Amino acid sequence: MFRTLSQILLIIIFLIISFCIYLSVYGINTDKLNGIINEKISQRDSDFDIKLNKIKIFLDIGNFKLEAKTKNPIIFYKKNKIELQSISTGLPLLSIFTKEAKIENLKFITKKNKVKDLIEFGRSLQNSPQLFILKRMVKSGDITLEAKINFTEDGSISKDYVIDGDLENLKLRLLNKDIIENIRFGFIIKNNDYVIYNASSVYQNIKFKSDEIRIKEKDSNFLFSGNFSTSKNDLNLKTISKIFQLDLRSIENDKIVFSSINKFSFELSKKFKFSNIKANSKFNIESLEYPNTSLKEFFPGYKDGVKFDNNVLNLDYQNGNYKISGDSKLNINEDIDNLSYSIAKKKDKFFFKTDFELKSNALNLELLNYTKKKDIKSNLIVEGVVNKNNSFFLDKINFTESKNLIKVKNIDFDSKKKLKRIDEVEVDLVNNNDQISQLNIRRKKNNYSINSKIFDGTKILDKILFSKSDGSFFDVFEKLKSNISINFDTIYITNEDYLSSFKVDIVINNNEIKDLILSSQFSTKEDLKLSIKTNPNNEKIIDLFAGNAKPLVKKYDFIKGFEGGYLKFDSIEKNKSSSSNLKIFDFKLKEVPALTKLLTLASLQGIADLLTGEGIRFNEFEMTFNNKGGLMTIEEIYSLGPSISILMDGYIQKDDLVSLRGTLVPATTVNKVIGSIPVIGDLLVGKKAGEGVFGVSFKIKGYPDDLKTTVNPIKTLTPRFITRTLEKIKKSSQWFLLKCDFSYREKVLKCYLQSQIN
Repeated sequence: MFRTLSQILLIIIFLIISFCIYLSVYGINTDKLNGIINEKISQRDSDFDIKLNKIKIFLDIGNFKLEAKTKNPIIFYKKNKIELQSISTGLPLLSIFTKEAKIENLKFITKKNKVKDLIEFGRSLQNSPQLFILKRMVKSGDITLEAKINFTEDGSISKDYVIDGDLENLKLRLLNKDIIENIRFGFIIKNNDYVIYNASSVYQNIKFKSDEIRIKEKDSNFLFSGNFSTSKNDLNLKTISKIFQLDLRSIENDKIVFSSINKFSFELSKKFKFSNIKANSKFNIESLEYPNTSLKEFFPGYKDGVKFDNNVLNLDYQNGNYKISGDSKLNINEDIDNLSYSIAKKKDKFFFKTDFELKSNALNLELLNYTKKKDIKSNLIVEGVVNKNNSFFLDKINFTESKNLIKVKNIDFDSKKKLKRIDEVEVDLVNNNDQISQLNIRRKKNNYSINSKIFDGTKILDKILFSKSDGSFFDVFEKLKSNISINFDTIYITNEDYLSSFKVDIVINNNEIKDLILSSQFSTKEDLKLSIKTNPNNEKIIDLFAGNAKPLVKKYDFIKGFEGGYLKFDSIEKNKSSSSNLKIFDFKLKEVPALTKLLTLASLQGIADLLTGEGIRFNEFEMTFNNKGGLMTIEEIYSLGPSISILMDGYIQKDDLVSLRGTLVPATTVNKVIGSIPVIGDLLVGKKAGEGVFGVSFKIKGYPDDLKTTVNPIKTLTPRFITRTLEKIKKSSQWFLLKCDFSYREKVLKCYLQSQIN
């Protein structure tokens, strides 16, 4: 009996073991749990419904639990549908025999579903701020995921849930309404920790990749950290301007090719407020093209623009402040030099520093008559700060090349690029004429002192005399109010001519010269004096005397040869209008193309030959003219000489039209006309037989580069010409009376006539 019972018991145990093994391996199908699962789900949300196929139950012997699995279930939430690949749950072994069956966990693997549908599903489980944010941002996308959710004793979700998934074809709308497309990544969600890995996306045609982005919930905020990179991309500049809010209109590229490596972190509140933003980036930009016509005056041979090649740029960003540093190859007409730079934003100020290593490129500083030649090493450093209102301050400009140097300290500009102040300038170099050129400028309060032992002022003088601007040389300043003291031992005004003991005192108010006193001597020891005074009527009175006219006159290109002479100039100026008189005495002209043409057309070839040979002498040149609004009205130009005399008037429209008319008369004709005047004519030139009165009238008209000259012979001189000639002779006779020891008037007049012949 005992043996039989033992055998039966063994069989039962074997059957139980076999059943357990079978149940563990193959499981059994049942519908009993369908109702339990649906009931549990409906308890959480009545809008939830789940369509389950037959559930297969497996035995977990080790944990003394049952595991229920089903394939291809469908979860419905309101109008949303989520298709699952499988779902499983764990049940206590004894709960199957009770009415209070408890679900300990839930595992599911989804098929490919719409992201928006799954977000709604997730919010039903736990309506977190993260999911709310996602709902606002997601436009489209597909997702598959695998989740493990544990339940507490009271049936709520335990915090140790894990969700692992893959997302593709995601389209997001950012807070600024921009769109990011083609997003792909894997992710893991554990409690309050979110990890995104192997991510890629496209934003504004830029391809992004990321190894890891981590999101962690802390104190109701979300902490983001991670990295991303961009491979070589062709990027439109309009896009860069939009992303970084930069004005890049000056850059010529339609697009740039770049790559980058980036690390970042920031906090995001539930109200979508960003804080504690940090970023560290490294950019590689192949080339930037920058057209700038103003660089032509600095770089000889400059043509199309500047290229910045092989740009390596580092960015450190933190809460609105950042520092950008980088290196680049400066490419001008295929001459390549090195450039280093840094830009730091602190609050509303931008601090910058540039370091140019200029070797391959030539550098031209025209005002200083200096050119750094190609293949000679030099260095240019510029440091400063730009303010919020676009005003900027240059701490220093340092240029060094061998023993040549230029140093500038503390230059302050307003928002309109007007100079507010400059503290110090030091120049010490050998210029293009192999001359030492030195300059020192110092500011003390609002006043300036400018000193030099020797300085080349040829180009600066050209700038002042021939500037096309209607404004003052001091208009580069904001509103200059200053006393300026200038003291040069030697200053060159042409390549050959210089002034010594050059001293100037200037009073300037609101960029206007109110008073000026200049005294100096030419290299030939003649005096140069200039005075500018402002009277109570706010009229500016200008007086200039140059004992040597040649250095000043030869600055003008239309006069190729000028010898001798002294010069007097006076002018009254008010409200940008002026009335002026210029006189030049006792000089000789050679190689004056306009005069040569006029003499040739007048068939005065003999005199024309003089002009191209030894030159034509003039006793006096006088010009009376007015300037207003770019129009020079010439009331009269009268030139008297032993060979010819000229009387003319007209106007010159600045940079536009020239219109002159006048009379040209050989000296022999002048003598005959004067000789025909009773008594006076006998005394001056006497009586001679010969040809009748002869001269020419002429017109010069056209644009400066295309002047047309016409002449017409005349038989009778105008009373105006005769009157002006007699006035000049009278003044000259009085002058010679003072110079000669003759008591009798005939002797005086003979003295004058002899001087005319000589």
